Amino acid sequence: MSDGDARAVPGLHAGATRADQDGAHAPWLAAFPAPLTFAGCLLAGALLQRVLALPVYAGPWVATLQTAGGLLAMAALLLSLASLGLFARERTTILPSGAASRLVVHGPYRFSRNPMYVSLVAAYVGLALQMRAPWALPLLALPLLQLQRAMIPFEEARMQSLFGDAYLAYRARVRRWL
Repeated sequence: MSDGDARAVPGLHAGATRADQDGAHAPWLAAFPAPLTFAGCLLAGALLQRVLALPVYAGPWVATLQTAGGLLAMAALLLSLASLGLFARERTTILPSGAASRLVVHGPYRFSRNPMYVSLVAAYVGLALQMRAPWALPLLALPLLQLQRAMIPFEEARMQSLFGDAYLAYRARVRRWL
């Protein structure tokens, strides 16, 4: 089947094409893995802190802030693992450009359309606190822009194309973030 073939693909909405399923039209920024963007910005923030040290709070609350950051990062990891587990159990892809076979709307997806992205943001903030790297916090804007302007709009358009009214009903019921 060619990319332009309009025949329905098993598991897809009747209007979806093979090109929709294969993610052939993903913009480059949507095709770049979000976890790598988050990791790169966190690393850059830690390096900036080392080279151009911003003043960091050194009072009695340091251990509490670092512990809170660690707990936030752990909670984010658990949310991410729960979300990944749902995708594995439903036998659908976790890759934004992969061929989604099912619309996952239970578990954490009852509260957020993007719990994996919520977990990335929470882990980033938690690790920045734990590492005492304030430079990382303004750099969080870069992966958030990637998500808001490229990843999520691309994924939402694909989900609407693949699942039609079922996705529109889900989108009307559940917030993008929280």
